[in-house]
Amino acid sequence: MRVWQVVLGLAILVGLPVVQWKPIAAQESLWRRFTSQKGGFSVVIPGTPKERKDGNLTLFEVIRDDERVRYSVGYLDLPVAPGNDQRLQNEVYEGVRKGAEKDQAELISFRTIRLGSFPGREMNFKLPDDMVARWRIYLVNRRAYFVSVTTTKENQERGLTTSINVFLNSFRLVGKR
Repeated sequence: MRVWQVVLGLAILVGLPVVQWKPIAAQESLWRRFTSQKGGFSVVIPGTPKERKDGNLTLFEVIRDDERVRYSVGYLDLPVAPGNDQRLQNEVYEGVRKGAEKDQAELISFRTIRLGSFPGREMNFKLPDDMVARWRIYLVNRRAYFVSVTTTKENQERGLTTSINVFLNSFRLVGKR
């Protein structure tokens, strides 16, 4: 395989534009796979996330002020496992929507998703100050995972979409379920 094919393939995979031809070993990417064994997940993220607690929510975030974007993964243990009970699943999703609404977020769209055999929901929000957020919520046994990106509407429209998709699509479960 030619060097340019490898470089182009890596650029597409990582979502970064190829602007300079250097040997592969000399190219350094901010994007790395981060794994939380305690959290039971891994994700490809641009930098080393900082962990913080917000009540029962454990959150891992990378905030890139220069790009006006925040990547985050959080998890919360639920009192019961929603399993295949659509009513319980919808209670969790509605709780997320109402919580976001309290922070002046307006739900723009949502769709049902899955992570393997586990149910999920993707929600897109409009936020104050011309900001937008794309969240994915997965219900895995008694744990709810929240994977989200918050940025400006302009960033989302002008090319950050690839980075957002790389981050959201890279979320994986690790360990026993």
